[in-house]
Amino acid sequence: MRKVPANDYKLYVPWARQNTANNVYPCSIAEGLQSGDIYVNDGPQIDAVFFWHYCGFGYISGKPSYQMLNDIYEKMTSSHSERRLVLITSDDDVTDFFRDKDVQMDYRAEYTYHPEAKNQATVNAAESTQFHIEQINPANISRIHGRIIPSFSWDSPDRFLKDGFGYIALDRENVCAVAFSAAVSSDQIDIGVETHENYRRKGLAAILTNCMCAAIVQKGKTPVWAHSTSNKGSMNTALKCGFVQDRINTVIRKSQRGTVQ
Repeated sequence: MRKVPANDYKLYVPWARQNTANNVYPCSIAEGLQSGDIYVNDGPQIDAVFFWHYCGFGYISGKPSYQMLNDIYEKMTSSHSERRLVLITSDDDVTDFFRDKDVQMDYRAEYTYHPEAKNQATVNAAESTQFHIEQINPANISRIHGRIIPSFSWDSPDRFLKDGFGYIALDRENVCAVAFSAAVSSDQIDIGVETHENYRRKGLAAILTNCMCAAIVQKGKTPVWAHSTSNKGSMNTALKCGFVQDRINTVIRKSQRGTVQ
């Protein structure tokens, strides 16, 4: 497969929009809002497009050839790769290709937003919380630490502050939870959330998620939510905040055998 020049990314917005597993991550690249790479199959006719987001998530639109899938597998397993590659797909043919490969497979739940399903008690909790809620800004972004934070999916704080946004919960000077735009397109925003282990089970994830949803809707966009099916905490937060599960995607990543997780 061959890499597409960044100047041509917008030509692949229709391919990003037709992705059957997810739209916001492929569109975030094609629309130029976040960093990532786009590849197409070799040959004069384009049959498939591969979107590889800065965070490592990869999505295939169209019908990839055996050779294209093998190229993706080599990128996934290469020790020289510039970043991880986690392939997320709803295509059974893609999943079947990887079944006999040295990969790890699991599943990712995808949700649609239905504000009428929101738990009103969670909304009320935001008004009475003892924690201070504030928007992420240049003065506080460097104080946010963890794994699922803006640096997970944005290549620089400046770019996040320009095209993304989020909220933090503060206990005095301690940042105890964060919710932010993990992926941004012209019509959707995927929400990423992390709570410090010392502040879990206090409802902070749901409070910040509701702040995000309200702001996303005000921007005229749709909130998006997804998580590993094993992440029950994320599932509970989603259900409290008006998200309804609508499908399960397959997640394919490099095998972790012989490594410490």
